[in-house]
This record gives sequence, structure tokens and C-alpha cells, in this order.
Amino acid sequence: MRRDPANTAVSHLPILVLTARDEEIDKVVGLEVGADDYLTKPFSMHELLARVKALLRRSEMSARSSDAPMRLEAGDLVVDLGPRRATRAGEELRLKPREFDLLVYFLRHPSEVLTRERLLRNVWGYDFSSADTRTVDVHVRWLRGKIEDDPTTPNRIQTSRGVGYMFAG
Repeated sequence: MRRDPANTAVSHLPILVLTARDEEIDKVVGLEVGADDYLTKPFSMHELLARVKALLRRSEMSARSSDAPMRLEAGDLVVDLGPRRATRAGEELRLKPREFDLLVYFLRHPSEVLTRERLLRNVWGYDFSSADTRTVDVHVRWLRGKIEDDPTTPNRIQTSRGVGYMFAG
């Protein structure tokens, strides 16, 4: 995180140094003064793109974790992020790691229609162009079985036909 000296706002914008200076001391100094990554010439566009994507992914996760509450609630659903514990009506839910992450994402985006591609990108970390979106449907079905009164007629996680899902609470 960096602070803008002009207004003391926190910035999660990553810094990637692109340079021809490839001595070890140059890299060390660049990283010590605040760069998140250091890439020397020559480099391929594939490597540059992969590094930028990785930096943005880490930056987004850092921004979410530092700004987000440690406890999420929706009715009788309570999720404690620190211990990764979820309860429904006081009873602990036995969620698989991906189900937990999916529930957290839904709770952070209530009443928003979330496409399968967006869920794959933000919960699984997949580029949806190379992933099967049916895995989202399977995990939603499993999660519904644990948080819905009647999973066959869900009230909390609703299907938006042809688009994705919405957490209604």
C-alpha cells in the first residue's frame, strides 16, 4: 500500500519497473524503494502480461482484505472471515473451501446478478475463456443444499436465467 502525500489516501496500485538495468543492486534498490516487481529488457509480451495480471490480482485481493469487514451477515447466515467459519441459525456449516469463498463473494455482492464468468474469475481465479462455467453451477447447487431451507426452491441464491446468480439474502 502506498499513501498519496497530497491527501493521505491509501493506494493499492501496483508498481512494475520495466528497465534495461539488470544488475542485482538495481533490482534490490528498485524493490526496496517500493516497486512490487522488476522486469528487465529484453522481455516477452507474454511475460509482461502475466506479471501485470498477477500484480493486479494481488492488489485487488489486498484492497479487499484491508477494506472488508471480518464478519459478514445475512439473516441467520453469519460468516467469520478470520477463522473461515460459517454458521446458519447458530449451527456451523461444513463448507468446502470453494463453497466458503463462493458464499463470501455472494455476501459481498448482495442483490447483484453475478455472471458465471465473473464468479469464475473472482472466486476461482480462472480466466473464463479457458474454464468450464458448469463448475459454478455445481458449487452453487452444493452451497444451496447447505444454506437454503429448500434447495429445490431457493430463496437466498436465485438463478438469473441465461446470466448467472444473485444473492437475495
